[in-house]
Amino acid sequence: MTKTRRRNAHPAIPVWLWIPAVLGIAFLLVPIIGLVARIDPGHLGEVILAPESRLAMGLSLLTALIAALCCVVIGFPLGYLLATRTFRGQRVVRTLILLPLVLPPVVSGLALLYTWGRTATLGSLLTDMGLGLAYTSAAVVFAQIFVALPFMVMSVETAVAARGHDFELAAAELGAAPNRVFFHITLPLLRQGIMTGAILCFARALGEFGATLTFAGSLSGVTRTMPLQIYLVRETDPQSAIALSLLLIVVALVIIVLAYRSPHAPRLRAPKPHEPQSTTRSVNETLPAGERLPVDGLGPTTASAATIRLRASVPDRGLDIDLSIPGSSTTAMIGRNGAGKSSLFQLMTGAIPADSGSLHIGKDTIFDIADGSWPPVHSRGIVHLAQTPLLFPHLNVIDNVAFGLKAQGLTTTEARSRAQDMLTRLGVGHCSGRAPEAVSGGQAARIALARALVVDPKLLLLDEPLAALDVDVKVETRRVLAQALAGRSAVIITHDAADVTVLATTLVHIDSGSVATVAPVEQIGQRISDAGPDMPGHEFLTSFCATDAEGIMCITTQ
Repeated sequence: MTKTRRRNAHPAIPVWLWIPAVLGIAFLLVPIIGLVARIDPGHLGEVILAPESRLAMGLSLLTALIAALCCVVIGFPLGYLLATRTFRGQRVVRTLILLPLVLPPVVSGLALLYTWGRTATLGSLLTDMGLGLAYTSAAVVFAQIFVALPFMVMSVETAVAARGHDFELAAAELGAAPNRVFFHITLPLLRQGIMTGAILCFARALGEFGATLTFAGSLSGVTRTMPLQIYLVRETDPQSAIALSLLLIVVALVIIVLAYRSPHAPRLRAPKPHEPQSTTRSVNETLPAGERLPVDGLGPTTASAATIRLRASVPDRGLDIDLSIPGSSTTAMIGRNGAGKSSLFQLMTGAIPADSGSLHIGKDTIFDIADGSWPPVHSRGIVHLAQTPLLFPHLNVIDNVAFGLKAQGLTTTEARSRAQDMLTRLGVGHCSGRAPEAVSGGQAARIALARALVVDPKLLLLDEPLAALDVDVKVETRRVLAQALAGRSAVIITHDAADVTVLATTLVHIDSGSVATVAPVEQIGQRISDAGPDMPGHEFLTSFCATDAEGIMCITTQ
């Protein structure tokens, strides 16, 4: 037992934190215990089963459920837009949304009454149409939405901030239009935040009292919810008030427990100590001894473009690029950290805007600022493989790979068939039914590559795809990657000379946001030798050449 406790203990958490934590638990729990201790068990059943109690409880549950659903419908889009878009007056809007959290409930009720009441301007218009709100069950729902909506907005904003936008961008690069990205990626990834917000909204609506009483009144079976029923009987029959309070507490606890036990609810348990969070075992671990991965048939299904021409300026990122590289081959891009390589990739995919410039792949114009052409990410035909695989966590492996094909209009059956074929060619076909979290690091890298290759992009961008892999996994994955990229237009960011010599035919050196050197890989050493110390980036290129153990790039400098 002692060993288990030591293993589960967090070494960086001060022991004294238990003192205020226990005080906090006691502060919340003791009043509930005090309430339960005052209950007369013989009086409990009679009070709970009384007609007025059942009417009040039924009305509370119904109105709270409707209010929670309404909060999801209008609160999720509001929270998502606040988290993902910047617009004038955004801070003011956020402040107004959070205002009901700090307003006394009676003030909220007065605000609703003097807006939607029978004598108010808007309320009188509804009354004239026979849709009056005040002192109706609809008024109860209005009051509950008013006080509960901020919880939904905050939950969604927090969930979006924690998740980020990388998965949505990856989906768009695979050709998914905004609606498909939203319904197939964004909503599933945010379902925990949505569930949390809905639970909080339901709980807040179930306990609403002041705004309901002020705006809706207390009409039996119409507006008298359980909190109002408890308030009504507390003076004349304290035991009935205590019994009804216990009923409300039990119902709220049951709803919350059931909601958090849902498969889509937030996980409350920490990972078990023995469960690994990630692994980087060899990608050949499941193959028979001596068998190598199949790599045939990985070339492009269509002819790639002849030349890639990029001219662009992004002053905010310090980019001023004039680059021309051959298509139908792989170009390696090197440079110091912060030189602008990743920003250059984001520019090409459309993740960040250019102030000026254009990008052409063969005869295809990807964007041209002068002509007003700046197409969205999903219509560019450029796929970016980030340093992390970014496999969609709510889809299994084969559906991850099939996602881009389905976005192109293929049926699920055909998309999965092609996805399985590509996974098999890359040696990870046996992983097709697994969840992304159940594959190793090397397998995840190949699955992400399969997802990119299967849509046959015009240009494939790879940002240090092998950097996080172990040495043995890296060697084998590099071999498969070389075969997969053959005949395709690809650009790979790397800090590893082996990636350049094995994968690339052209080398580009980016220095301070500009192109310093472009040359065939085997001519880099000669370029350094001919230009001498005055060559832009000479020190960096010389140091990079020193890591070329086989002397392929810099043979003339050895």
